[in-house]
Amino acid sequence: MKRTAKIVISALLVLSLVLAFAACGGSSGGAGNAAAGTYKGVWHKFVGDNEDAKVTNEEFSLVLEANGKGKFIRDGAEFNLTWKLDGENFSMTETFLGISNDYTGTLKDGKLDIFNGDPEEPFTCEYYFEK
Repeated sequence: MKRTAKIVISALLVLSLVLAFAACGGSSGGAGNAAAGTYKGVWHKFVGDNEDAKVTNEEFSLVLEANGKGKFIRDGAEFNLTWKLDGENFSMTETFLGISNDYTGTLKDGKLDIFNGDPEEPFTCEYYFEK
């Protein structure tokens, strides 16, 4: 029953993400230039799930431009976004059809770890990328 609930909630989250993709934000000076580039998705999972729950067989990536804009490429679609970097603190926002989806996380040594919600809450999805 618990597994079925997770699957249903996962499907609803994916659907809401598909409906909630696009832009808002900006980079911070030279740090934005250093952070610019393509980040390949390595895995994603829900916060609180064990390591075996990591999804590694899906292709997704982020393209960050030095001007604070970019694209989240997922499921064969490209979604516009804007992003900011303050030290190692990374944030980005997608907006689609008036709905915004915020992400926060860290970018360090070409490794980007972001959350599309509160990193302490169980139904927040965590995405991990490498440059």
